[in-house]
Amino acid sequence: MEERFTNNFDFLRFFAASLIIFSHCFALYLGYSNVFVFDWHLLIGQCGLATLLVISGYLITQSWERKPDVKKFFWKRAFRIIPGMIASIIFVILIIGPIATDLNIHEYFTNLLDISTWTAVPFYTNGEALGLFTTNPVNYVNAPLWTIPFEFMLYLIIASLGMAGILLRKKSMLPLIFSTALLWALWYENPALNKIRFALYFMIGSYIYLNREKMEYKLWITAILWIPVIIFYNSQLMFLFAFIAVPYTVLYIAQIPSGIIHKFGKYGDFSFGMFIYGYPIQQTIIHLMPDLGIPLLIILSYAFTVPIAVMSWHLIEKHAMLLKNKIPF
Repeated sequence: MEERFTNNFDFLRFFAASLIIFSHCFALYLGYSNVFVFDWHLLIGQCGLATLLVISGYLITQSWERKPDVKKFFWKRAFRIIPGMIASIIFVILIIGPIATDLNIHEYFTNLLDISTWTAVPFYTNGEALGLFTTNPVNYVNAPLWTIPFEFMLYLIIASLGMAGILLRKKSMLPLIFSTALLWALWYENPALNKIRFALYFMIGSYIYLNREKMEYKLWITAILWIPVIIFYNSQLMFLFAFIAVPYTVLYIAQIPSGIIHKFGKYGDFSFGMFIYGYPIQQTIIHLMPDLGIPLLIILSYAFTVPIAVMSWHLIEKHAMLLKNKIPF
């Protein structure tokens, strides 16, 4: 049996991506100005992102341990991420763009070829340069793409520690975990800078992998870890306890010995496609049907995003995954 079918990471990635899509339905329909730090639907999406980063930290560290070669390491990372991401950007430009733009087709493609449009980074922040989603409550085109360079930075940390020969020491991640937690506490009031807290989930996932032989996963421990998270709901301390509860819970579920869940990814890993296509698809739905309501937006978001994610896997990502193992050096 393939190793990926001896754990539940495929299921967890799919579930986490689903939580992010669900959360974005509220944020995009209500507008970011009407979404607040402790809104339950916002926290659900953040939990989804945290889950993806815990898994990434765990598996990326495992990848380095198995093949501690920096060229091979980044070759594999590039082929897992870049082909699918480029395809999603082309999808936005050639399919979503002409459908959702407020400009006429000639103006749209003229602006598309203008260098100032590209320097405005329209696929990440503001779609105004291409006339995209200008009447939506939020005019971002594909905001989740901020995590791509963010996660690449975390890969650099793993590779740097690996090349320095200290990554595989059991406590190598602790200084980074504590320093990052301190920065998060200092930047807590800054909406842009406090995103550094998500790096903690990656680092803790890495730490758990390095100390996996000492880890013992129990349901009662999972339950206890969530008690302070619930008690301190609506306070900064909630996030502090979540840094422990979320990674432990994710790895606990990953180890549950269930053959059915183990085989969840038998037909593919659709989580990345859901992550990179969900947001612009949701924005397009809101643009075309601004009064549809959140429940219907949720249904349509999954109805359109999941099939496109399946196509992304079978047409692009799966083949790129095969190429990443054909390293030319």
